[in-house]
Amino acid sequence: MKGVVSLINRRNDRIAAFIEDEGFTVFELLGGYSIEIGDIVSGNLDSHGGETFRNLTQLEDMDVYVQAIHCSKSVALRLVKGHD
Repeated sequence: MKGVVSLINRRNDRIAAFIEDEGFTVFELLGGYSIEIGDIVSGNLDSHGGETFRNLTQLEDMDVYVQAIHCSKSVALRLVKGHD
């Protein structure tokens, strides 16, 4: 499954990726990875918990923790913003 990075909060390393016909997946980076708006990520984007995603744009594997799947943009925005 592939998604396009649409939201980034660098303070808490939370990211939202848009998956066409599925909504947004929100995940937290578990390391100092390079990621930008518009990057294409692939992996098990429809499963909660610890996963390894591939940033196809940056050619980098990333350890992540998936917090939410199949959510709307407003929910994804709220989750990415979080409470710092």
